Amino acid sequence: MEFQRQQGSKPLYQQIEAWMTTQIENGTWEGGDRLPSEQFLAKEMDVSRGTLRKAIQKLMRQGLLEQKQGSGTYVRQQKISYPFAQELLSFAEAMEMKDYNFDTDIISQKIVQPSEWVQNYLDISLYDLVFYIKRVRRIDGEPALIIESWIAVDRCPGIEQANFNQDGLFNSIEMYSSSPISYGVRKFAAKVLNAEEAKLLHLTMGDPALHLSQQTFNSHDIPLECSQIVLRSDQYELTSVLKR
Repeated sequence: MEFQRQQGSKPLYQQIEAWMTTQIENGTWEGGDRLPSEQFLAKEMDVSRGTLRKAIQKLMRQGLLEQKQGSGTYVRQQKISYPFAQELLSFAEAMEMKDYNFDTDIISQKIVQPSEWVQNYLDISLYDLVFYIKRVRRIDGEPALIIESWIAVDRCPGIEQANFNQDGLFNSIEMYSSSPISYGVRKFAAKVLNAEEAKLLHLTMGDPALHLSQQTFNSHDIPLECSQIVLRSDQYELTSVLKR
């Protein structure tokens, strides 16, 4: 698709901006692609470099393009957005809403005695067993987050039989619990990856990440599960829509 100047229409730099935006939105220019040099583009489009640069700078302010010193101008990789800060959704539910291709690696699953942290979050004793599961969720084959979850066995009997490769955490809990999930609490904090987390997320130890701690409750204010989630922040982000 070639750039075509529209006579008597918008200013030329806005026409270039709109054309470049179309190239990005229709996938002709993909995230991470390096644009041809300004000299080449200006010649091909028959415009001045100043006019072209004005369009590029607008797209940079919009977050569609970025410049890397000594390398050139690139299409910015767009982060996948999670609505975890505004809705009580599992990862699977959030990805299904956005029609993303995702899958799961189950690292470990077993019945265990709860740690002190789990006892406090689930309001149980040391002798109340929990079902523990550790998973890595991937989008298009790329690891996105690590989820460790603890579910009170006596509140979700048979939960260890759930197919967590296929079903989301919340759906599985509600399948085996006598009462549905009513609400949840999530806390967010910055963290740096340890060696194991970095290996699972294909990153480097010490890289920044986002940490979420989660509790979900039934309508009687009884906690059903608690989770620790590590989300890579280089390609994914949380969103929150706030209304006044």
